[in-house]
Amino acid sequence: MNVIEVTDLVFSYGSQDNATPILKGLSLKVKKGDFVAIQGPSGSGKSTLLYLLGLLTTPLSGIIKINGQDVSTFEDSQKAQMRSQSIGFIFQHFHLLPKTSVLDNILVPTQYGISSVGQSTELNQSTDRIDRAHKLIDLVGLTEHTHKFPNQLSGGQQQRVAICRALIKNPDIILADEPTGNLDSVSAHQILELLQKLNRDFNKTIIIITHDNEVASRCDRIIRVKDGRVLDQNIKKVSEEKSEIDNWNDSKNKVEKINKKNDQNQSNWKNRGIFNLFYFLNYFYKSFPSALKNLSRNKTRSALNMIGISIGIAAIISMITLGKFTKQKILSGYEEMGVNSIVFYGYPNWERKAIDIVPTPFRYFEWERDLKPLKKIFPEIIRISPVLFGWDGAVDYGGRSIEQEIRLIGVNEDALLISKRELLLGRNFSAVEIEQKNGVCVIGYEVGERLFSKTYPIGQVLRVTQGDNSFGCRIIGVLKSTTSKEEYMKPNLQVYFPYTFFQALAGDWWNSQVKEVMIQTSLGSDVEKISKAIRVFFEQRYGVSGRFRVDSDTVLVAQMRRFLSLFTILLSSIAFVTLAVGGIGITNMMLVSVSERFREIGLRKALGATNQEIKFQFIVESIIICFVAGLIGLFVGFIGYQLSIWAASKFVSKLKFSWIVDWFAIFLSLFSILTVGILSGLFPAIKAEKLQVIDALRSE
Repeated sequence: MNVIEVTDLVFSYGSQDNATPILKGLSLKVKKGDFVAIQGPSGSGKSTLLYLLGLLTTPLSGIIKINGQDVSTFEDSQKAQMRSQSIGFIFQHFHLLPKTSVLDNILVPTQYGISSVGQSTELNQSTDRIDRAHKLIDLVGLTEHTHKFPNQLSGGQQQRVAICRALIKNPDIILADEPTGNLDSVSAHQILELLQKLNRDFNKTIIIITHDNEVASRCDRIIRVKDGRVLDQNIKKVSEEKSEIDNWNDSKNKVEKINKKNDQNQSNWKNRGIFNLFYFLNYFYKSFPSALKNLSRNKTRSALNMIGISIGIAAIISMITLGKFTKQKILSGYEEMGVNSIVFYGYPNWERKAIDIVPTPFRYFEWERDLKPLKKIFPEIIRISPVLFGWDGAVDYGGRSIEQEIRLIGVNEDALLISKRELLLGRNFSAVEIEQKNGVCVIGYEVGERLFSKTYPIGQVLRVTQGDNSFGCRIIGVLKSTTSKEEYMKPNLQVYFPYTFFQALAGDWWNSQVKEVMIQTSLGSDVEKISKAIRVFFEQRYGVSGRFRVDSDTVLVAQMRRFLSLFTILLSSIAFVTLAVGGIGITNMMLVSVSERFREIGLRKALGATNQEIKFQFIVESIIICFVAGLIGLFVGFIGYQLSIWAASKFVSKLKFSWIVDWFAIFLSLFSILTVGILSGLFPAIKAEKLQVIDALRSE
């Protein structure tokens, strides 16, 4: 029974217009358990034939059957799977990874696909594949050299390592390209004896490309090739047909079972739409140790490129956190000055036309109808107070008076808190005093100083004159001295009353109506947004019968918020640029790595790695670099901005140090690490993925 059947194989190198024909309708058959030598002069096509049998390149036409399957039409991933399961390669130049131990070189094929007959489950386990590698090392007599590197071995020893690597997944077929070409006669003899032992004791099908007649004479069959065709297929001895057929059928059934299971599993994952993710995570887990070893070969270069990523990530977390921290502190400073307070105005629309239909005409604000419900409608509102004004008032006490400079203001118990006015003596109004229209008042600092320099003011009765009205009020509090951006309001010459009391004593109807409201919102709320919402609320309720507007302080807050947000974005952009520069450095390093590892890439593909696995390998290496560098950057950035805040607290008296953890900045930094890791490794990975196996193996 034939394990390999080749029919009318045609192959040429070069472009279609300038092609060099190599194989010209070549046909041959190799049976299970054959020990075959392929001989021919240089340029006869024997090496090309070996590459085609090993699925390292694709014929122009013809049929190649391996284990009964027509592989000439296979896709790249199917070819890689076949190489991984059924074919082992022994190269003339060994192609061992230079900075990798004997054991790890042998284990390279186990990183890809699944193993072949009899090993489909065992070699998926780390300990089992290592045990098998040690057994193969013992078989070829390299036990004492397990942890040595290739440059510490002789040529014959290196070829034995290559043979172990070819056998690690128990393939049916071993393809050897001039396995003794670079060896001395003693080493060549030992390698041939080992190959004969594998064929005789383990029933391996072995095909050797050789110029050496002595090597060919040790084989069971010699296939002579010339000018791209088979001249003869000399049979030197006949195998035991029955045993061969039994072995062949058993092998074929197991291979078909494995292939069917693999195809079904891949189809299921693809149908679920998560095949690539599962595949990547699975390969990431398997290739992580190998990727670490690859990176450790160039520790200095890796470390230098990691610096850029570390700086970028440190800049991101520190810039975003410090930007938000600065924004918060500046806005809280403004809030302390009352910019989270809204002064809302409402007036009748005297220009309303008679034909304008409105649901309810607006004349003034009513507490129960208009103002009190606002807290429920807008949860951000924490305090609200009506405001009534009386201008050019006068006060007197005990023969002393202040004429036409006093500002009379009617409010409720929230007003002093909203306007950030602090008491020097006494207390604020109570809700009961507001409701019962009590004749009490809170006076400004200058009023108390000028009228009560020798008398304790609390409890004294102050005489107030406003126009033609004159009334008395009992002083319950004195305010601390303050300044204001609106000095015409004369904050230290103000006298506050319960607005209900003020309404009752107002000289005319217009002055007794509430047309102005003070509103305070919670810390961190969007004052501009709430202001617009309140205005829309009243416009919808009263239509064109009222004119509503908001004090300009809210515009200041909104502009400050936008400026600080832009400032934070600018800082973050600088940080991301720094990170991008670091990512470009990683990309350049990986591109150099690809160029330096052409042979390694070709070798891995020859040993069963798919294009996707090669691509993922470089992406994994890039992610590892960025992840390690990113964690360092996170730590440095975290400590850096904490130290900055601590240092600032030593120079700014009102700033107190506290540990700041911005989870958004941390999440964004981690996401940036992953993104840069993937993107910086993607282009080099695609370049590595597209390398042709033969070109890569032949590169210098």
